[in-house]
Amino acid sequence: MSGPHLIGTSALVDGRLLQDEQEVAIAEGPLEEMLRGLYQTLTLDYPKFHKMDAVSKLGLLLTEPLVRMAREHGADITNDMAIAGMGRSGCSTTDQEHWRVRTATGLASPAVFVYTLPNIGLGEITIRHKVFGPSVCLLADRPDAELFWNTMRCFHERDGTAWAICYWSDIFADRYEAKAVLIGPGSGRPLDQRMLRTLFDIPT
Repeated sequence: MSGPHLIGTSALVDGRLLQDEQEVAIAEGPLEEMLRGLYQTLTLDYPKFHKMDAVSKLGLLLTEPLVRMAREHGADITNDMAIAGMGRSGCSTTDQEHWRVRTATGLASPAVFVYTLPNIGLGEITIRHKVFGPSVCLLADRPDAELFWNTMRCFHERDGTAWAICYWSDIFADRYEAKAVLIGPGSGRPLDQRMLRTLFDIPT
């Protein structure tokens, strides 16, 4: 990627949604209650949110501040943005719920089954924001700065995208991890793999 810059960051820590380390929303309670509270605080007005599984909700909330920031910087979200999502557990939490319902009733719930693919959360982000650029769902034991970097570089060189969001979002049971970065041209701090490692707290 030629001359990428760090435009902004977001994270969800202990019910606090942060943008550039500043709190933009906060909610308490169990996971689903917390996610619903953050949705209400952000005033998203996106009814489909309530049908999503927790994995999709987490990714959507995490990336929302960065999409807004990109628009403020004049980014063409529809045609000039790439997204790379990464996680450890994929949709395992939803898989377990699907199996629980099937075991208890002998039936598969379509509302649950539709989210038993690890890339569905990423898909929900692209649908909400009408992102037609390249996107990819990656699985790893921990955030992988080199994989993020090479993926975004490939998208830039192959598809010409100038903007990118890289995010790590993972849920298993009630444990969650969520961090994201917005990469773009022109402004911000010049970005390299070392900075990506720092942003995602990857040991050197």
